[in-house]
Amino acid sequence: MLARRLASSPRRLLLSRQFCTPPPPAPPNVAVCAGAGAAGGAIGGMIGLGGGAIMVPLMTGFARMTQHQAVGTSSVAVAAVGMAGCASFGSAGAVDPLAALSVAATAMFGARVGARLTARFDAVQLARAFACFQLAVAPMVPVKGYLVRSAKGDGGAAAAPAAAAATPAAPAAAPPSAALLSASALAQQAQERASELLLLAGIGIGCGLASGMFGIGGGVVVTPSLCLLTDMPYACVLGTTLTSMVPPSIVSGLTHARLGNVVSAAALPLCAGSATGAFVGGQLAVRVDEEPLQLLFAVLIGAMGAQKLWSLRGK
Repeated sequence: MLARRLASSPRRLLLSRQFCTPPPPAPPNVAVCAGAGAAGGAIGGMIGLGGGAIMVPLMTGFARMTQHQAVGTSSVAVAAVGMAGCASFGSAGAVDPLAALSVAATAMFGARVGARLTARFDAVQLARAFACFQLAVAPMVPVKGYLVRSAKGDGGAAAAPAAAAATPAAPAAAPPSAALLSASALAQQAQERASELLLLAGIGIGCGLASGMFGIGGGVVVTPSLCLLTDMPYACVLGTTLTSMVPPSIVSGLTHARLGNVVSAAALPLCAGSATGAFVGGQLAVRVDEEPLQLLFAVLIGAMGAQKLWSLRGK
């Protein structure tokens, strides 16, 4: 009966369509996007992250974006963070280009796979997995820094008695040829370097998956990995991490754009703010002691993971 009345009355049919059609989504707030980019870039530049861990929650909470839109759009901004961080740390000589290339080469493949995997999970699953990941990696960097400082302190304390005991000893026998020692040392260094780069290539796959799935630059994976597996100074760890995330972030951003997850109106202010923040954050990082930066990494990543899990309780 109701269907007949609607069919017989064009005006009623038009009104029913108006009430049934959802209103178009509101455009994102440009100021919020620029501010989210600046905050993510500055903090990311200081602690070796692409800034997605900061930008995604801000965009979902204040810029009226869905989780998938925030992830896709932040992937584009992370590339800008990496480029600005590379310029900032590179100007201070705090980038290992070969290590960054090893990570980036395999991360590009992982980023493409990760971006496609987002379609298999709903927003709650993505957010919960991201939060658990943050809680897992948060303590790694300061713990490694503490262990390294403790080892150096123990080594320095043991060096003095050893040196004093060695002073009255008789002259040692003539050393082998300097050329032979040099060739052997170079071969050993080359072998160790090759093993390290191969390991970093494996880390790059995990970095790319994180970049594609969570809209981050992969620094949450690469920064603790470089700290734990290499002897790089912490400033070099940050610069190398930011440099390595540029190619996978570009691949991730392009893949998300094809999937319709990139909000074009928000991309430009987000990239502008994130690039500016990353350059400034990088300049601060090369002038600050590494211990507070490592603690900042742990506190921020752990707090964001805990907050996200708390907000998802019961969902």
